[in-house]
Amino acid sequence: MNGHLIIKHIFLLLVLWILNENVYSDDSVYQFTAGDIQFLSQFNLSNLPPLPDAQDNQFADSLAAASIGKQLFFDTRFSANQQVSCATCHNPQRYFTDGLVVSKGMSETRRNAPSIIGAAYSPWQFWDGRKDSLWSQALGPMESGVEHGLSRLEVVQLFIQHYLPSYKQLMTELEKSNNSVSKEYFQQLTSLLKLRTPASPDGVTQGQKNWQEISQEQQSLINRIFADVGKLLMAYQRQLRPLPSRFDLFVKQLEKDTGNTVKLKEIYTEDEVAGLRLFMGKGNCASCHNGPLFTNYEFHNIGAPEADIKQVDMGRYDGVAALLKDEFTCLSLWSDADKHDCQEMLYLKKQGPELVGAFKTPSLRNVAETAPYMQSGQFATLDDVLAHYNKPTPPYYDREQHPSRPHFDILPLGLTPEELQQIKSFLFTLTGDIKLADKWWQPPKSAIKDTALVSKTAKYFSVR
Repeated sequence: MNGHLIIKHIFLLLVLWILNENVYSDDSVYQFTAGDIQFLSQFNLSNLPPLPDAQDNQFADSLAAASIGKQLFFDTRFSANQQVSCATCHNPQRYFTDGLVVSKGMSETRRNAPSIIGAAYSPWQFWDGRKDSLWSQALGPMESGVEHGLSRLEVVQLFIQHYLPSYKQLMTELEKSNNSVSKEYFQQLTSLLKLRTPASPDGVTQGQKNWQEISQEQQSLINRIFADVGKLLMAYQRQLRPLPSRFDLFVKQLEKDTGNTVKLKEIYTEDEVAGLRLFMGKGNCASCHNGPLFTNYEFHNIGAPEADIKQVDMGRYDGVAALLKDEFTCLSLWSDADKHDCQEMLYLKKQGPELVGAFKTPSLRNVAETAPYMQSGQFATLDDVLAHYNKPTPPYYDREQHPSRPHFDILPLGLTPEELQQIKSFLFTLTGDIKLADKWWQPPKSAIKDTALVSKTAKYFSVR
């Protein structure tokens, strides 16, 4: 650790100590030093940086692409039973989660659906980080038998059947700027409609057999369109911005006039202020849940109970293995990036006991509205989560299944019941104001099949 990092670390510890120790009685609980306010400002949504560059996705910042992606996101035709869309598990009414222990598409999955709000800021997707971009992540569920239940060719054929005019217009505009699309390209697409389905390099035996019968030229064309479907979905998800919460209002008021206790009381109760101080200080929550999105996007093993001890979840350990085999990473043929733009993949940590059973730190934005919690929904309530952190149990270890003993990343907090409830009160203040949701949160009026979701969601946003 160099001198600059040591100084920064000491400063952080001092600020945490100040936040924890400056707890007084009566109105004094609302007193924050200039150092406190400077530190808290780092968590304010107003300090969320611009979206990271996405060199691997030529559509990433195109609003036209985002509009197509939005249609795709809510389109239930992209499923084997025509009842499942991306919004099935990432419902805007639930802050883009589904409220289930584990998600259900064509059938039950193994994992809990994390919110996708702010996901564009994360270098890794899924709980185990097995995808390195939102566009690659979007492709996984499409081919999953328990989620959308389609083969790769079926996704591409559906896209050509229903989205070719919009796609052609988008690509034509792109061609004008960089001459990347030949005139014959769109003529080739319709030939894919004649191919036999299911067809995919992975999945069911018949699908693999059909895939092998397709020419390499057509396989490449299918893969390109398949990747573009993911890139369009990513363009949409990059538009899903987190909504301001009472926490942001509180910090904004501190920055504006820290001495105006009346205004501060209108935003936060004393218990919520106490919870804020505990979160940043004695509870040590901010060591992982930091920044405007309350996450460091790193992987940790906190000893959450195994959902199934007969099939332990290796988390990041398996996620890395999947990344190394993935055909749709930043380094792949279907990425729009130069190899040198793929720093995360080039310097991927590939081994170590800290990978075993480790999962990505989730954002705590809207956490009170996104139960149940952890990768498999092991904890039903925030009380359960806080109880675990207060008196954690070591990770489950089975020498027959684990490659090494899992690393354990947390220590007991030793907080009182009152302190735990104060932290819980603070966490409720991280919920974004749904009334401020923009058009990207609302399903398109032309959403296919899922008309009940459209009308129900429209009503939900109008009355909040």
